[in-house]
Amino acid sequence: MKRLLGLAILVFTTRADAQPDTGWELRVPDRLEIQSGTSGSLVVSLAIDRGLAISKDAAIILDLAPEGALAVKRRRLGRADAVDPDAEAPRFQVAVHADVPGDFALKLHLRFWLCGNKSCRPIDARRTIAVSVPAPAAPPSDAGVDAPADAGRRK
Repeated sequence: MKRLLGLAILVFTTRADAQPDTGWELRVPDRLEIQSGTSGSLVVSLAIDRGLAISKDAAIILDLAPEGALAVKRRRLGRADAVDPDAEAPRFQVAVHADVPGDFALKLHLRFWLCGNKSCRPIDARRTIAVSVPAPAAPPSDAGVDAPADAGRRK
């Protein structure tokens, strides 16, 4: 009997651990490419299942941790910083800037409360976005190009 009970606990524990957190989705690209010396736009959005809501009484906190030569205007954003702060699932648009070429990472940490009919639960999500900043293309060189025949002559 103990063996059967232990097996049942193992099966239920495994199934619970294998199931993803349902009810919401954090939508961010895996990779972002921006040009050196310019800013690119990173869109961070939330999607929630029908019947659920993001608490309007609790904070939404989006922390950004740029690595290397990446820069963002503000490292912590809240609901008021969203493109659509009154939406059921707010969306953020973050300007990411880099002055030097290379491959960098931008780490996100999002916290909010997801509510059902009778209760709310805290959500803590982390993602890392790979940011690629290619080297600027070299201007074409004039080597090997013939000058016009009369360029050096006096008239």
